[in-house]
Amino acid sequence: MATYEIKTKEKMNVAGEFVDKGLSVQISSMFSNPFDEIEKIHKAFMRVHGLDFKSTGYLNMGYLEFNKI
Repeated sequence: MATYEIKTKEKMNVAGEFVDKGLSVQISSMFSNPFDEIEKIHKAFMRVHGLDFKSTGYLNMGYLEFNKI
């Protein structure tokens, strides 16, 4: 199982909260692309930062990037 760091690619406004480029969370995944488990990424950002990227449409590879750690 690999560990990935998911980071924001650019500055954005999420439900009135300013989010800077590079805000990140870490998840573990059995897939080579962690976006195959998008709900896990959503829950990590909610748990760690309290940000709901899912409802604002930012929960995709256009706004987020990943690196294997």
